[in-house]
Amino acid sequence: MNEQRHAGRRLLHRELRASRTAPAVVVAVVLLAAVVGATALCLWTAGDTRAGAAAGDTVAFVRSAWEEPAVRATVALAAAVVGLILLALAVLPGHRARHGRTAGRVELVVDDGLLADAAAHAVAERCALAPSQVSVTVTARRARVRIQPISGVPVDERAAAGAAERALERLGFPLQPVVIVSSKGVLA
Repeated sequence: MNEQRHAGRRLLHRELRASRTAPAVVVAVVLLAAVVGATALCLWTAGDTRAGAAAGDTVAFVRSAWEEPAVRATVALAAAVVGLILLALAVLPGHRARHGRTAGRVELVVDDGLLADAAAHAVAERCALAPSQVSVTVTARRARVRIQPISGVPVDERAAAGAAERALERLGFPLQPVVIVSSKGVLA
């Protein structure tokens, strides 16, 4: 039984996290292209004297440009940005737009869009609004409810938050709703 529970947790973890395969493949392809390009250039310049002279001129130009502090600073900044992006991709958790939970012997994975639609429908019904006037965005811990009220008709924020919270709890995902009522209403 414990092994089954562990396998379920592993499956749930895999379904809720994004794979790191795409960034790793991109980095590997870029490095492979650089190595193949450098090898081809070396072989080409070794066999052709004119190509060797052109490559020597290019190297001389790059060396003279490298002596400029602005060029070095630009290259260092670009390398730092690329390095930080790659580090962030490697270290930060990649969350998919899903929520999951264990229900007995079943692992349940629900798309955030489904949770958002359920909360938006409940809020629209509770506040007597058209579905197009309520939008919900679900994050890891919160459901952000945006309401565009009918002009001149107040909206009870507590009732809207309560409706969203009850709808999410019925689905088994108790998220904290945050209600934002737009200052600009729509005409009825």
